[in-house]
Amino acid sequence: MHPLKSGIPGRSFTSCKCRWATSQLHMRRNSLPAASPCGATSLRPATFRRLNHVKIRKSRARPGFTCKTSLYESLAFVSGICFDRQCQEAADRAFLTVTLIPLLGLLVAIILRFRPAAAENLDGDQVFDDPATGVYFESPDGTIPERDRKGELAFRPVSFTPWPVEAGTPGERLRIDIGPASKTSPRTFIFDRRIVDSDILKVTLPRPMGLVFEEDKAKGQVVVADFVEGSEAEKRNKVAKLNQSWRSVAQVGDVLRACTCTNLVYATRSLLGVKAPVRTIVVYGADNQKWPKVLAALKAGSRSDGEVTLVFERQRS
Repeated sequence: MHPLKSGIPGRSFTSCKCRWATSQLHMRRNSLPAASPCGATSLRPATFRRLNHVKIRKSRARPGFTCKTSLYESLAFVSGICFDRQCQEAADRAFLTVTLIPLLGLLVAIILRFRPAAAENLDGDQVFDDPATGVYFESPDGTIPERDRKGELAFRPVSFTPWPVEAGTPGERLRIDIGPASKTSPRTFIFDRRIVDSDILKVTLPRPMGLVFEEDKAKGQVVVADFVEGSEAEKRNKVAKLNQSWRSVAQVGDVLRACTCTNLVYATRSLLGVKAPVRTIVVYGADNQKWPKVLAALKAGSRSDGEVTLVFERQRS
């Protein structure tokens, strides 16, 4: 006799179907009629061949073996075809999620793209927008922001934010190249003096700069402590000693006020995947910033982004 019986009452339909097909195979070989253990009529040999074409898995191992799924049941798991209400509801939720999120993002992008100009939102000329840097701010009544000769806004760097200042604010004006790394343009930045009888200097160096910075915790500032041996900064410093020209090189004891670094700027279309983010040169203001953040800004960038611009304050001798 075949080791598998025709079926065991109480088993699941899948297990029963599997054993039934196996029993049919055994009965067919012995030319005996087979009874359905599930309460159905017997299968003819042609009917069994159709089931075999659907590839119902048959147990040929040992009694008690339970085959898992038919071909149709496998399709419901692998390809996302649902045959019950719970599966269909889950598929509908997934479809709504992947459809609505991009549509909402597109709607926000359209609203931002076609919003009214900043100066039209309020009465008067107290709302200002600088497309080059993305600065949008409102000034108090009667306050006029400073602009350079080209009519562009002048800024004071506070961390990564270019902060507009009132016209006539005292301080040293420096022109620093900012904007997309492939096409920078000079903008005006204002630095007030924090040391009595000092100079504000701008120094440019290639990466790696070759400067050793350290934190002065007592004064809450970052200073130049040393030069890396053989670096470009050390070479320029030695040449400056011979020429007595110190304004274009860094010196030990210089206080770091600002530096340029590279940021990835994501436009609205970049967030939607339409346009890639742009590597942009920005000015980082080091005043009153924590040492780890200043150090991270000094490291942000690569040699392909061009030279680094450093703003130092130096005590006059």
